[in-house]
Amino acid sequence: MDASIEFEEKLRESACTGDIESIRKLLEIQNVNVNAQNRMNGWTALHWAAKRNQRTIVSYLLTKGANPNLPNKEGEYPANLSTDADVREMLGASDTTDVKQSKLPITPGYLANPPFPYTQPGYGGGGTSASPASTTTSESASRKLQPYILDENEIVLKIRLANSDERDFLEVELDRSSLCFESLLNLMCRELAVDRRSVNKVRKLPDTIVRKDKDVRRLRDFQELELVLTNRAISSSSRNYSGLQGTGLNNGVRNEQILY
Repeated sequence: MDASIEFEEKLRESACTGDIESIRKLLEIQNVNVNAQNRMNGWTALHWAAKRNQRTIVSYLLTKGANPNLPNKEGEYPANLSTDADVREMLGASDTTDVKQSKLPITPGYLANPPFPYTQPGYGGGGTSASPASTTTSESASRKLQPYILDENEIVLKIRLANSDERDFLEVELDRSSLCFESLLNLMCRELAVDRRSVNKVRKLPDTIVRKDKDVRRLRDFQELELVLTNRAISSSSRNYSGLQGTGLNNGVRNEQILY
């Protein structure tokens, strides 16, 4: 099998099983096409995530450019396949959108057979039977290799200071029960060691201002956010930011011209 096709199939499998770490590696390291369709049935990773009601996976795929308006070979959109109200809302479905019980022409191997944990394709034995001793070792390894599933009660955000020499993000968690602008601002200021009086605005990359509770509720997992400081606060906040030297966030902040 061609390597690109194998990676695309692995992406759809990971979306089905909820393996967020595998999906991130495939999209961010292997540069797999997030909208790749199965040649036989036209299903994408987003179809599978919606079908299995994988909220965090659907959210992440959408941030990576997954197209919710791409039908499969049966003319079904991802929103048609989900029975979860939150997933359907993410996909832009109306209350009257039909939920279809799709019948695939084939049953993928990762549904027909229990998934065997592995880290990279191509690894493993050449069809030899496992001894009783190795079975115990395999079971122990399986527990360690279980996919990491995000907490459905939290949203994971990536934050940093705008115009800083330090371009890396911090990953932080915000409780979904408190998705409001006040909670978001307090979290970002605390994690980045910034006085909230020094904040000019919160920017959702690449170019959108977050300013109210509804804006916060529209954020998805792994959304990238920046704190933009006022000009007069940059010097002071830069010193505070450098106080995070233990985490490597110790470079200065560049000035930003603020236009009104």
